[in-house]
Amino acid sequence: RLGAEIVANTVVCFDGSLPLNFLYEVTGLAAFDDEYRRAEQMNWFGETVAVLPLARILASKEAIQRPKDIAHIPLLRQTIELRERLRGAKGS
Repeated sequence: RLGAEIVANTVVCFDGSLPLNFLYEVTGLAAFDDEYRRAEQMNWFGETVAVLPLARILASKEAIQRPKDIAHIPLLRQTIELRERLRGAKGS
């Protein structure tokens, strides 16, 4: 419907060059409907899309524990902490 080309089981390309990876199951998270209610709405190339909050992505990576996910955990924690500090500074 959006004009994407399917290039692999979980990957589509928009406009021939912008790849997007879709996940059909995410380890460590609640049911899709529950997670969707928590999603943040963002503008992406003129479209409104639902995106998991970083805390939920962190929860999934902590649950699955693949080497690449373990490597992302400290970065996600630091980013979440920084965002919280910046939000607190704006409220002061």
